[in-house]
Amino acid sequence: MSACAELVSGEKVCDIGTDHAYLVAELLSAGKCRTAVAADINEKPLACARATLEKYGLSDKVELILSDGLKNIPPDGITDVVIAGMGAELIFDIISDCEWLKNGVNLVLQPMTRTPYLRKMLCRNGYQILKEIIVIDGKYCYTVINARYSGILHEIDEITENIGTADLSLPDTRIYVQREYERIYKIGKSLADSGHKAEAASCLALADKIKAILERND
Repeated sequence: MSACAELVSGEKVCDIGTDHAYLVAELLSAGKCRTAVAADINEKPLACARATLEKYGLSDKVELILSDGLKNIPPDGITDVVIAGMGAELIFDIISDCEWLKNGVNLVLQPMTRTPYLRKMLCRNGYQILKEIIVIDGKYCYTVINARYSGILHEIDEITENIGTADLSLPDTRIYVQREYERIYKIGKSLADSGHKAEAASCLALADKIKAILERND
C-alpha cells in the first residue's frame, strides 16, 4: 500500500477494487490527494469502504461507486487510477476497456500474477513504464508499476519484460531479480530434461543474462 501511495501524483485518485478503502484513506490523510473515487464490483466491499471512511471522517471527500473495472467511473477530474491486487490479465483488460486513461492519467498498477505479461502488453499498447517498486514481504514479492499513455507502441526487450526497471541498488529489488533468475533457470533445466532443446537454450540464455546483471550490480 505504501509503494502504491508513493507513486500517486495528482489531485483526484480512483481506486479500483478498493475493498476496505485503506489506500484511499491513507492518501487523503497524508495529503497525497484532495478527493477520491473508491470503486468495487461488489456491494459488500463498498460497505466496508464506507465504514473505513466514516471512521476517519473522510466520507465527504470520497465518492463510492459500484463498478466493473472503470466502466461506471466518470473521468471528470481524475488524475490517478490505482488498480492493485488483481491478476495481470484482468488489470490489462480494465485498462484496455477505458479510452479516457489515454488523456494523461497516471496509472499505479500492482499485479498479483504474470507481471512480465503486463509489462509487455503496456508497451505494445502505447503505455510508457515510468517507474517500478519492488516490495518483499517474506516469501511474497510485490511489483508496483507506474505507467502513463504515450501513444508510442513498442516491443519490450526480454530482460526488461522479465525483471522490470526497479532500482537494483535496493535490497528488495535484488531479491526479486534473484528469484526471477532462479525461476527462469529452473524452467530452462526442466525443458532441457524433457528434450525441448531450443526452448531450453532460450530460457537458459535469458537466465545467464539476468545472472550477469546481478553480478554487475554486486
